[in-house]
Amino acid sequence: MQQLDKILQFARQNYIPVMLDDTRQLLFDLVSKAQPSKILEIGTAIGYSGIIMLTASKGATLNTIEMDEDSVKLAKSNFAQAGLLDKVNFFVGDAREIVHQLTGNYDFIFLDGPKGQYLDFLPYLLEVLNVGGTLVCDNVLYKGLVENQPENGHKHVTIARNLKQFLHQLQTNPTLQTQLYHTGDGVSVSIKLS
Repeated sequence: MQQLDKILQFARQNYIPVMLDDTRQLLFDLVSKAQPSKILEIGTAIGYSGIIMLTASKGATLNTIEMDEDSVKLAKSNFAQAGLLDKVNFFVGDAREIVHQLTGNYDFIFLDGPKGQYLDFLPYLLEVLNVGGTLVCDNVLYKGLVENQPENGHKHVTIARNLKQFLHQLQTNPTLQTQLYHTGDGVSVSIKLS
């Protein structure tokens, strides 16, 4: 999609992190297969992943959470240019507060927010995810530090430890079927079985 290429070019020129191409393809394929009607996204950024998901599931609506107001303005513009703004509800604020207050039910959740909070978010996300729904989490291998734990004192050691616990909870939860992809910076895909 031409709009996605424009956003990607803008992001690279302005050093805004967006997902890698192989992660983009994986997310598109997962949403295409699931065809969710209600999607929750934690981490709007400038709308790149949201546009990918809404393009893959034409009938879907998206609730998306973002703390940075400047990013939300850019995202709104990008969704509008893609003709998708009417399918998006924005929640501007700290995901650590918003996730704890989530209501409703979702068929698909894309978690790409603060990595150190994934473990804390998990029970709340599973609460609002429908049975048969999909939870996709990006950057779960966190620069390779989750599988190759750094020594104490490394500035990312706490995030890496939290993500390792998070993955363990996903993989040992009997209500989930989880697969880990070494795509991009690591992507976990969990289907809620019950």
